[in-house]
Formats: sequence, C-alpha cells, structure tokens
Amino acid sequence: MKSKSSKQILTKLSSKKDFNLTQAMENYLLSIYVVMERFQRVSNSELVDQLRRVPESENLGTSLPSVSGMLKRMEKEGLIYSNENRDILLSDIGNKLAESLIRKHRIASRMIVDLLGVDLDRVNAESHMLEHALSDELEIDIISKLNNPKIDPFGQPIPGSGYKVPKSLVTINCASLNTLMVVHRIPEDDSDLVKFLSNNNILPGSQITVKEIAEYRGVVTVEVKDKIITLGLDVSKLIYLCEKCICGEICLKIKK
Repeated sequence: MKSKSSKQILTKLSSKKDFNLTQAMENYLLSIYVVMERFQRVSNSELVDQLRRVPESENLGTSLPSVSGMLKRMEKEGLIYSNENRDILLSDIGNKLAESLIRKHRIASRMIVDLLGVDLDRVNAESHMLEHALSDELEIDIISKLNNPKIDPFGQPIPGSGYKVPKSLVTINCASLNTLMVVHRIPEDDSDLVKFLSNNNILPGSQITVKEIAEYRGVVTVEVKDKIITLGLDVSKLIYLCEKCICGEICLKIKK
C-alpha cells in the first residue's frame, strides 16, 4: 500500500503523461536543469557543453542546427522560453518535467549503487538508460525500498525528497584555507573524473582540507587522509563542501 507522500509524488509526476516527450527532449530538459542547478546561466554554449557530457549511448546530436531545432521545438511546446539576455529558461511545466527526470535519474543511481554495488564511474551512463524506462509507479517502489533517500551517490539532491541545502555549502575554490570540511557533492558526468575522485577518496562524506587556491596557476591543492592532491580550478568549482556531514545516509555506504 502506498503512503500518502508517495501518492502525492505520483500525482505530481502524472503531468508528464500529457506530453509526448522524445528521449532527446528529455535529455535537453535534464541538461538545462543541471546547468541551472549549478547556478549558471543557460546560454546556448553552456547548454551545448552540458549536452556533450551526456553519454554517447544516448545518441544526442550537439551540432548548432540540431540544438537550435530542438530548442525551437521545445519553445513551441511551452517547455522553455528565453529572457532578454537570450538565456534559456524552463517554463513551469518544463521545470516540473525536468524535476521528474532528474528524480528518476538520481533514484536509479542510488538503486544501482546501494543494491547492486556498481562502481561510481559507471553510474551516470547506466542511470541515463534507466531514467527513460522507469514508470512512475516503479519509481515510487524504488524510493520506498531505499527508505526515501534525499541525495544520490554523488551527493546531488533528489527533487521532492525534502532535501535542504546546507547553510555552509561552498565549492572548493571558495572554501576557507586550512579548515577541515566534508565533501558534500561531486560531479557525475565525467567518468574519468569520477574514477580519479573515487581513487583519491574525494567522495561525499570524506573529510578534506583546502591547502591552496592558486588561481594564477589554475589549480587548487587539497589534503585528504594525509595525502596532497592537486585539482584543476574548473574541477574545484564543481565539488561542494560543507562544515559537517549532514548526508550520513549515503556517506555510510560509499565512504572508504
């Protein structure tokens, strides 16, 4: 028997049935949402960069004509619109559908890590395939099986879960020096980077100290478990830290 909260989630998801979304449109919605979630403007160039991070198995075209054509189609469907700066924005229904896709993707990630023990560098590609296939009912069953998780294995929030952003949340490049902090969120869409972070224990729940932020050299130096690690400045902007661990539900499962 479904709980009241599960029924409410299912009601929110049902609006997707009113749209005939193609898999490509779903990937565009997901990509726009991810860029916005990183507090970045969704310009055409930023969107193309994010689309290129989508696994090759999705067969997503990223040429200028392909992107322009899809954006025009999505605008006609009322899923997106542009502001005076030509930034791409999600409409109310576009945002609702994007949240549904993100939720399926991140729930799928939690499922294959928590239940199957899949390595993190494989998770994004597998979750992309599963997100398009999960029914709303099965999604709710998985959420219940996983005890209503608030974040995915990368520390990314699951929409509708009740997740609250830590007040101390900050990216590595903006963190205070020589202060012991906790990794809260890492990027998922570069398998080589995820493997590097995993091998160096830069994972949600791991303690970390930022030792140097050398913008003039484009690098940041951190210390994890008495090991000094150098990260590119661009990478450091994608890894979030907080003052204390509030994500124990996932840290206990993947922290080494």
